[in-house]
Amino acid sequence: MTSRLRLCLVLFAWLALSSCASQSVMLVHPQSGSTVRCEEEGVGLLAAAVGARVQDCLESYRSKGFVRTEDLTREQRADLERKGLLPKPEEPSARTGSY
Repeated sequence: MTSRLRLCLVLFAWLALSSCASQSVMLVHPQSGSTVRCEEEGVGLLAAAVGARVQDCLESYRSKGFVRTEDLTREQRADLERKGLLPKPEEPSARTGSY
């Protein structure tokens, strides 16, 4: 094995083991105001699967009538606001995972 190939393999392994990912999506049920969050975090090789797991969660809740908070129609948003059920916007630190 050449030193160049060995270096490439070491760099690839380092990137695969050191990568990280997180994703979080807030959903709301337009009629009930119930909220749920689909979120995942992964480190190393698990980071690649984060998007797929969040997508599975989203599909599961969408089939039950939930929508992303930013996808509420004006009418749905106004109805939830009248009922006092509209979820409060997240703080930036909650979305980015910083403390």
